[in-house]
Amino acid sequence: MIQQDNDRGDKAVSETVGFILLFGVVVIGMSFIYVTGYPILQSNMDSSIFQGAEQSFIVMQSDMKMVSFDQTPVKNMNLKLHSAGMWIDDTPSMEISYNGTSTHYPIGKIEYIKEEQSLAYENGAVMAQYDTGSKIMLSDPRIYSTVIGGDNITTIGLVQVNGNGGSSGSSVITLKMEHNDTVLTRTDVPVDVTMVMNSDYAYVWRDHFEDIGFTTSTVNTTYLEAYKNDTFLIIGYNIVDTIIT
Repeated sequence: MIQQDNDRGDKAVSETVGFILLFGVVVIGMSFIYVTGYPILQSNMDSSIFQGAEQSFIVMQSDMKMVSFDQTPVKNMNLKLHSAGMWIDDTPSMEISYNGTSTHYPIGKIEYIKEEQSLAYENGAVMAQYDTGSKIMLSDPRIYSTVIGGDNITTIGLVQVNGNGGSSGSSVITLKMEHNDTVLTRTDVPVDVTMVMNSDYAYVWRDHFEDIGFTTSTVNTTYLEAYKNDTFLIIGYNIVDTIIT
């Protein structure tokens, strides 16, 4: 009888130890999955959020175009930040020179930053910087060069983001865009035009200007010079009042 009781006790102890060991294995396994899998899941979530922001900036570009040309006087856009920030920066500018005259144009930008990645709406273009450090133009501005009847014609559509404001965190922000003014300038004869750009995306702008037939000279991370000779010039300078709340 005593032997049977001992056997039952040993069996109970063995089952308890086995359960503890099994539970420990399960906990370790779940911890391993969490440690290795969570960063991947978080990375995928961040990537999805950034891709959504990219699409929002493309929509913003379309809205800005309509407001710039006074097709729609006012546009409002909402954007969920998702642990990011968005601000209006008045630093970027462009200077256009021809026929011995030079005009300075403030252009500014709207910038979205999430960790090491960022987006910018600048002078009608949408650009991105990724965590690898690479910068690209996601959508082109209204700056192009064409040949009509043997004449080269360069059209430069400038958009000034005129305003202030910004926010960070995970709230929903509202971007208000309102048409302020449009100034149109054109030359009656071909001219030699030089453009100087001050922008954190100078190398991206260099690629765009070279693609449309400009020659670029001095360029660094924030400064670009580009020129084109013997071209009719059309400049549309559009001012859009903007505010982020």
